[in-house]
Amino acid sequence: MNPIRSPTARICLRAAATLLALAIPTPVPGFAADSWLQWGGPRRDFNTTADGLAAAWPDTGPEVVWSRDLGPGYATVLAERGRLYTMYRRDDHEVLVALDAATGDSIWEYDYRAPVHEKQSRDYGTGPNATPLLVGDRIYIVGFGSLAQAIDKQTGKLLWSHDLIEEHDGQVLTFGHSSSPIAYDGMVVFLVGGDRHAAVGYDLADGSLRWTSEPSSIGYSSPIIIDVGGEDQLVFMTPDEVVGVGLQDGAFKWRRHHENQYRINCSSPWWGDDDLLFVSSQGDAGSRTLRLRRVEGKTVVEEIAANRAVKIFHNTALRVGDYVYGTTGTRLLAHNIRSGEIAWVEDGYPEANLLRIGEERVIWLDENGRLGMGTISPRGFSPQAEHPVLEKPAWTPPTLAGSRLYLRDTRRIVALELGAPAAAHGGRQPVAPLTTYF
Repeated sequence: MNPIRSPTARICLRAAATLLALAIPTPVPGFAADSWLQWGGPRRDFNTTADGLAAAWPDTGPEVVWSRDLGPGYATVLAERGRLYTMYRRDDHEVLVALDAATGDSIWEYDYRAPVHEKQSRDYGTGPNATPLLVGDRIYIVGFGSLAQAIDKQTGKLLWSHDLIEEHDGQVLTFGHSSSPIAYDGMVVFLVGGDRHAAVGYDLADGSLRWTSEPSSIGYSSPIIIDVGGEDQLVFMTPDEVVGVGLQDGAFKWRRHHENQYRINCSSPWWGDDDLLFVSSQGDAGSRTLRLRRVEGKTVVEEIAANRAVKIFHNTALRVGDYVYGTTGTRLLAHNIRSGEIAWVEDGYPEANLLRIGEERVIWLDENGRLGMGTISPRGFSPQAEHPVLEKPAWTPPTLAGSRLYLRDTRRIVALELGAPAAAHGGRQPVAPLTTYF
């Protein structure tokens, strides 16, 4: 291992926090079983459920439970059993931190040296960009410079690591590694890029190499796993394509051109149980809808709709049935992915990240740090409350666990209580049982 990347675990604990790390974390009011364990939440699509949320906010905005300083980075916040996990940068180190969800206090920190490669830009910060992944008793991370690691989630100790660039001649991404890891069949899969592999899979337990794909460049979005006619496929964006890779053999099953003038694709694909895949990006590529079918053992791809005016950049959008809701620049819109038509448009929502709760309720956070709540459907959009909570750039999507919403910008992290008064203050609830979605 390259000595400049050799990680050094630093466990920062005060006496009380040490006891917290070894005991059951402080229960959080409203902290339900729908923990947030990966990029995009329970189904990796920013759709979730929650009970007992307030129907409106006071003029001062939702209750701030706690707020604390946190270093720069864009990794979203994970939540499980009264703990939060996220990453930030401290000088030339990257830090994975475990926090008490009730207070925001640090339970442990694991940091490691993470110098920026000479080919990488500092224009939009130096990460970390990718969201960690929680599976069982481990947390899996990948940093700005493509160092992949497995960490014990109770103690913050390093279990194994792989340098994706050095070990696989991986791609050095100009704006840093941004694709979040994903779990499948006892593996954690990382996008790598380059002339040898597009993706690799490591054994969750010991980090041994289990699987490699054919070569391809990669983009900045996170992969998803879909079922095409009974075959599991890893789907991700390259700089100029969307591709599907068989998770059993690493072979490319299909590829479809999707390229803008910048050759940068940042948003993850959207999949549904209707075999329709929707992809979108900034620039002149716009959006397209692909129908995937298995015919005689091969994946057949058919483009059924496209719209160059729908340009979802790096922010999250929601797919609900035939519609995708998202922002294009400063415009929030509803797009029918079957017909390619735009159902409605609302101005004044710059690069907003959307989170859907139940059938029609939506929460959004725009890049200026304005948080909002309302309802959304093919019939229209009805904002119900808005309040500034963060500073620009607020590019990290929100995390909802129970009735608590966790937000961060490049300076701090905030916990907000969204529960109705009786639910929010009616006493503590038990910590949710350990839940995984893999």
